[in-house]
Amino acid sequence: MGPPPDSLGPGVDVAMLADAVQAVRGKLFILGGGWDTLWVGRFPARHPSLAIGLRLRVPVSWASDDLRLSVELQDADGKPLLPKPLTHEIRLPDSTRQTAATDFGLVRSFTFNNLVFHSEGSYSFVISVDEEPVSRLRFMVRARPGQRPPEPD
Repeated sequence: MGPPPDSLGPGVDVAMLADAVQAVRGKLFILGGGWDTLWVGRFPARHPSLAIGLRLRVPVSWASDDLRLSVELQDADGKPLLPKPLTHEIRLPDSTRQTAATDFGLVRSFTFNNLVFHSEGSYSFVISVDEEPVSRLRFMVRARPGQRPPEPD
């Protein structure tokens, strides 16, 4: 028999790409969510705004009172595309440790403005807790197919 499920550490229940996300009072408010392909007109492409909504599960047995949740954008080769990961420092509430539950959820949103993609291909957001990857959110950036001219009458 293996270790109890709550000994595994924090994990991601939900991670979603969207046009916009807000995390308010334990809920994710998502606009234009669930896509996996970003269609662009040409390269380099500057995308005005995209967001990630996520729900992190933290076991009540987690030894620390805080954690660092980070998101890093990488290309298909694993090369970071941002100067540094976007990071949230999270102080865990004391009340979560006094429940009969084995874990509790934290919702967070990350917004990225004016990202530049230089070429078509696969990209991913690597989600880490205390600098250890816990999930990867993959997506494609593709050139929009050319518009065909109208047929003559």
